[in-house]
Amino acid sequence: MQTFQYICKMLLTATMFLQNLPLHTIICLIILGFVILSLLIYYLAFYGRFVFRKEKKHILSEEYPPISVIIVAHDEAHHLIKSLPELLTQDYPNYEVVLVNDNSTDETPQLAIEMKNKYHNLHYVNMASSVSTIEGKKFPMAIGIQAAKYDLVLMTGASCMPSSPYWLRQVAGRFVRKTRVVLGHASYGRKPGLFNKLLHYDSLETSVIAFSYTISGMPVMADGHNLAYHKGIFFKNKELYFRHAQLPFGEDCIFINEAVHHDACNVVASPEAVMEQYPIDFSKWMQIKQFAIISRSFYKVIPRILLKSYNWLCFLFHAAAIACLCLTILQHNWIMLGIVCGAILLKIGMQYLVFAKGAGKLGEKSVVPGIFFYEIILTLLRPWIYLGSKFEKSKWK
Repeated sequence: MQTFQYICKMLLTATMFLQNLPLHTIICLIILGFVILSLLIYYLAFYGRFVFRKEKKHILSEEYPPISVIIVAHDEAHHLIKSLPELLTQDYPNYEVVLVNDNSTDETPQLAIEMKNKYHNLHYVNMASSVSTIEGKKFPMAIGIQAAKYDLVLMTGASCMPSSPYWLRQVAGRFVRKTRVVLGHASYGRKPGLFNKLLHYDSLETSVIAFSYTISGMPVMADGHNLAYHKGIFFKNKELYFRHAQLPFGEDCIFINEAVHHDACNVVASPEAVMEQYPIDFSKWMQIKQFAIISRSFYKVIPRILLKSYNWLCFLFHAAAIACLCLTILQHNWIMLGIVCGAILLKIGMQYLVFAKGAGKLGEKSVVPGIFFYEIILTLLRPWIYLGSKFEKSKWK
């Protein structure tokens, strides 16, 4: 409440100095004020519902449900040799890892047999002779779900490493009451360099948005590298599951958006519950971001509009802020310059508060010092990502 009172006072003060300003300056100031106010609403009304939420402790060990972890691997023996031991030695009372070999031509079968002899909880499914008209991971993932021994299934990737031995406990501990789906945070392994920091910030922003919308009753985004749900959702919605089977990315988001009721979804926010993927290069990341934009065209109307609006508001904020700073400096209007700087700092401060709080929950504290810098980079890249998505769209047909 105090924040909005401060904003109102600042706006009233600003109107006193608008009368003698040129029209184009007034327009820029109004746009900047509207954009900042809109972004503050996003930070407080949406993202604040997640980042300021008090996380409940997980359930007692004797109440943990049995769970099946499902991995689909295609020529990824070099990843599996590192990830499987971590996945098969989780501190969890009753679980299995279902490894689906999707027609691999490398050492995956031999590695799976060796691991199976060593770990009793590995369930190996070989699809070397299977034929399907469905490309991608949807068909082998469906085979893995059907082969799973337990009702609760948790999806991840061959190149993914859990952040702790308690990953399963954290995820399964969120299945309480009516919960049928749990979303987890997926990030990347850490490497030196600016781009790796950008990957982590992008993962942080994506999860904060996804978790906030889920808590707000609009489950719309999910990461298939750390996603758990009851098999009943799959069997009840097989048609929905395979409707977008040809899509190269984003089908998990669409499936959750279409198949899950708003009160059946929960999130797990803990540094111990993060799934870290093997780092990717810039071109692969750009392609994933382009596919994510295309997948949003299949979302429900309200969350689709809200997600698009936020991206545009971020872009408009930087454009309007630069324009207002330049105009007030050129006109030597130092009072208005101070008001503009105050409004900009208010927005940046709230952004830091929200995403720094989210970073603490999701184990991404290393990106906190550069939050505003990484957001500028993403804002500059978004037009290129959007244009690139238009060329990629043909692959979805």
